[in-house]
Amino acid sequence: MEETRWKEKIKPLDDNALEEARAHWMTVGKPLFSLGSLEDAVIQIAGIKGTSDFELRKRGLIIMCADNGVVEEGVTQTGQEVTAIVADNFTRGETSVCIMAEEAKVDLFPVDVGMATDVPSVTKKEYKVMYGTHNFAKEAAMTREEAVEAIEVGIQMVKKCAEAGYEILATGEMGIGNTTTSSAVASVLLGEDPKVMTGKGAGLTKKVCERRYRSSGKRLSGCSRIRQMRSMYFPRLEDLT
Repeated sequence: MEETRWKEKIKPLDDNALEEARAHWMTVGKPLFSLGSLEDAVIQIAGIKGTSDFELRKRGLIIMCADNGVVEEGVTQTGQEVTAIVADNFTRGETSVCIMAEEAKVDLFPVDVGMATDVPSVTKKEYKVMYGTHNFAKEAAMTREEAVEAIEVGIQMVKKCAEAGYEILATGEMGIGNTTTSSAVASVLLGEDPKVMTGKGAGLTKKVCERRYRSSGKRLSGCSRIRQMRSMYFPRLEDLT
């Protein structure tokens, strides 16, 4: 598996660089620790790069696009066709994230890892794992092999960007039905009731929201945690791991 080779390249954080970055923040004229997680992020990046004197000039955003079979349960405001429309719009600069990325000088890389249809401007055969997942309210969304393949697509994309000189990468995802899957996965990981983890999403009615609760909970009863996670595998989530 390609993941094994890349794990060897992941080194521990550089302690000297971490301390230098922490010390530098203490010289900046501001209330102590007032920038919160931003300060922590800068310190961590220093540790990764091995120096506290760095710039992040080449930036990228990898957006994994895939469809979710549980949409057939009626848990969303729109149909799966919207996934393909938005994915295509990424390439045209016609989405809110495109506008923000342009302002931040970030390059976008939409990837079709599992959309229900091919999108000529996005789809590449070597990255496509499947044409949408199965409905996890009725059956396993993916096989273990498909899940591993999806993870490897994420590794390949990071490798490609790293070799092209990108110094920092953000990850994102696009897929109608994403919050139903995310809620179900979060319920398993945190041991919480799906109703606690599931919200209304994009303007859903109370009736549709109840369907979302039921769909999220169907695969959670009577299964071990490992089986639950396998049954809800979703390409976009696997890639972002």
